[in-house]
Amino acid sequence: MNWWKVPILMLAALVLGGCTLLPDREPLDRSWYLLELPDEPPARTAEEPVAVELGSVRVAPAYAGNGLVYRLGNHQYESDYYNEWFLKPSEQLEQLLRERWTRNDAALELVDNASAVREQGRPAVRVHVLITALYGDLEGAEAVESNGLAVTGTGHMGLRAQLSQGDRSRLVHLESEQALERRSASQLVGALSRATAEVLADLEDAILEDVEAARDD
Repeated sequence: MNWWKVPILMLAALVLGGCTLLPDREPLDRSWYLLELPDEPPARTAEEPVAVELGSVRVAPAYAGNGLVYRLGNHQYESDYYNEWFLKPSEQLEQLLRERWTRNDAALELVDNASAVREQGRPAVRVHVLITALYGDLEGAEAVESNGLAVTGTGHMGLRAQLSQGDRSRLVHLESEQALERRSASQLVGALSRATAEVLADLEDAILEDVEAARDD
């Protein structure tokens, strides 16, 4: 065999064998998360809970997907392919609201038709919800490198709700920011869970205030 054929044969063997001399990269594991709120239903402030009909629950397009979202800068967002929501954010929020408003000791009571309840002489509010923010803000923070360098940031949750009582209607805008110590899926989910709990409590307060204002008119 000619000496120059040996390197060529060795190279061909490596290619056909899948380049087994190259180190294998371990695949990244994918994880799924849910928002987890503290088990604290809103305290009842009256003998009879306020009736609430839950209308549409929507999410702004930037946060409507399954991937956890990070804000890297002005108009710069990144979805995490390896860390996702187990349910879409709209489905999670609707489920959380329904669970809160069907508890026996809650200040709000979920009903199918607010108009029918008002005809019976009880106050009732129809609520449409839009999630306007659900992300981790890393603008100005250092990126996490392979050595695990910690970063700081915040988890943002924003919500816009339309509260309607017959001809009376108003919009409320609610937001919460919670500390994010580093770029970590579990850190972000924890921060967003705390922010969501705060926003939903504020939403319930706004509904009760809206009912009181209607009574005073």
